[in-house]
Amino acid sequence: MSVNIERTPERTARMPSRKRRAALTPLLRTLIAAAAVVMIVLLCALSTKLMPTAQEIVPTAVPSATPEPTPTPVPTITPTPAIYAPFGAQYGFGGEELLPTPDPALTPTPVPTPSPVPTPSPVPVLRKGAKGEQVRQMQEKLIELGYLDGEADGIFGNDTADALMAFQSVNSLTADGVAGKNTFEVINGGQALSMDEAPPTDFLMLVNREYPMDKGQRPSDLVDLEDVIPSSVCKIKYEGTQANETAALALRTMLEAAQADGLDNFQISSAYRTYSEQQRLVDNSAAEYQKNYPDWSRSKCLSATYNTVAPAGTSEHQTGLAFDITVPGVSFTGTEQQKWLHKHCHEYGFVVRFTEEKRKITGFIAESWHFRYVGVEAAQVMVRNDWCLEEYCEHMGLMPEKDEE
Repeated sequence: MSVNIERTPERTARMPSRKRRAALTPLLRTLIAAAAVVMIVLLCALSTKLMPTAQEIVPTAVPSATPEPTPTPVPTITPTPAIYAPFGAQYGFGGEELLPTPDPALTPTPVPTPSPVPTPSPVPVLRKGAKGEQVRQMQEKLIELGYLDGEADGIFGNDTADALMAFQSVNSLTADGVAGKNTFEVINGGQALSMDEAPPTDFLMLVNREYPMDKGQRPSDLVDLEDVIPSSVCKIKYEGTQANETAALALRTMLEAAQADGLDNFQISSAYRTYSEQQRLVDNSAAEYQKNYPDWSRSKCLSATYNTVAPAGTSEHQTGLAFDITVPGVSFTGTEQQKWLHKHCHEYGFVVRFTEEKRKITGFIAESWHFRYVGVEAAQVMVRNDWCLEEYCEHMGLMPEKDEE
């Protein structure tokens, strides 16, 4: 059954015709496509802005315990001609007139560079037997100071050793005849005492077992007896024998007086002896006892030796004031020469140092040939009072102090 729909004019007017719809469709499609393109462009732009660049993708650093301080920006300095002046002045581009004038008050005082300290040369040690330029220079000093006669030959012999020991003794050095650091400091220091400045000899010096001399002690005013006493007055048994000059002159006067009384043929068997020479006499005597008595101990040999030979350091010969006067070839005791000297020696400043009566005080057996110079005044007092030197020093308050051990 068909239905007949009746189209009214109004409905017909509202409903477009097919032709009208066909005309509108392309336009809508174009608008929709344009809108889609715009949306795509906007989305691309937005995604580009929100997406981080490769440089912005930095791994997050692990924060350190102490955050690094943010550096203060360095202000940009506007170059000026004055800034380039030092460069220009240095390299010849001008600009010296732009250099600022330094303020003297602000100019630092330059610190002087310390001079390098020179390395000291090793101090030589010179002893007997040495040769060379250093020995010669030392000899020149000893000659200049009056301790050595002759020329500086650069050979360290006996004369040089004696002169050096005299120098050391006067200048309060160990008089061992060896030139080491201390000796060179004094001899080259400009303050050394010359022979003329040596302190005067103590003619009353007490030397015995209780008051020994040091190994280095040596008189400063020694002379060769051969230079003082002519051979016509006295024979000097050993060449080079020395003694104190004052005592040697007094000895000459005394022997000339004896000669005037008809006595001569005197001999000086010993005078000054060093510590070492005295020790050699002790050793030789002990060896002789050991040879004659093989069963004796060294101690017993020394005890026997010390009855007649003084231990080193206790002999008056080390003072240069003692003389052993003898008559060649005979025993001195009982001779006319011995009797005359015992009677008159005090008149010239000498005493017979060791007698049997004073043995317990002096510690030595009687030696009729041993004469000691003490000076005329002291000798006469000692003879008048029958005093030995120990007693004289005690009565006169001249006893030396003993070294504390």
